[in-house]
Amino acid sequence: MYNNTWQSCYASICSISFLNAAGQKIGSGTGFKVKEFLITNNHVYAAPGAHSVELRFVNIDGYTTKAVKNISYAEFQGKLVDGMPENSWDFAIITIDCNEFEHIPSLELAESTTIRIGESVAVLGFQFDQANLSIKGGILSSRYVGLGVKYMQVDASVNQGNSGGPLINIETKQVVGIVTRKHTGLTEAFDELLKSYDGNIQVLERSLAMGGMSVCGVNPMAVLILGQRQMKATAIELKRSANVGIGFAYELDKILEYFNDSQV
Repeated sequence: MYNNTWQSCYASICSISFLNAAGQKIGSGTGFKVKEFLITNNHVYAAPGAHSVELRFVNIDGYTTKAVKNISYAEFQGKLVDGMPENSWDFAIITIDCNEFEHIPSLELAESTTIRIGESVAVLGFQFDQANLSIKGGILSSRYVGLGVKYMQVDASVNQGNSGGPLINIETKQVVGIVTRKHTGLTEAFDELLKSYDGNIQVLERSLAMGGMSVCGVNPMAVLILGQRQMKATAIELKRSANVGIGFAYELDKILEYFNDSQV
């Protein structure tokens, strides 16, 4: 069942990597091709500090590259044709009508009413900044509306990097939502911990600037600052890697409106 979904959908899933001026990756997400467009979350599309973008599709093994294109972030921003911010429907539709992606197949969008609570879904994406595409299965757990936005909750594991990928109805192989992840109480606890490290570092740096004693040529304040920074880095990695969010998808109402109204 999921193998059939993989074979039908893998080729249309795009790895979106954002690079700084030095060519270092500073962020990533997932998108998927529909006609001559790339669809993803708006919060994936918005990447402060990005200098360039790598768009990459893979072969059936999920790892080797089938097609890739690097463009400037300014050019990538200029290709946006429609979208809404993260605090709304959180989507971005971007033109990718280039020779490199001409033969990449398109996924089909479906009304969310084609799938019911309790039915099986699949999540495809490039999680944790990995270069390999993965598929995960689950069920549609519930639906709800918040501030006018329609959400679908799924019990599949949704991690950092999955944002912007498609939620697939495994029976029809159609896209029924755009995957995202919502924060939980554990996320908030990590945020408070990181704030405490920042506060500690600021106090210690002020103390270090005022001088202080030296033990065997080492200022204890400098050691404490280093320790706090190391613990902060560990907390950041734990927050990033831990499954501290609930899997959600936005329904496709606004995206379907764009395609229906523009008749593309």
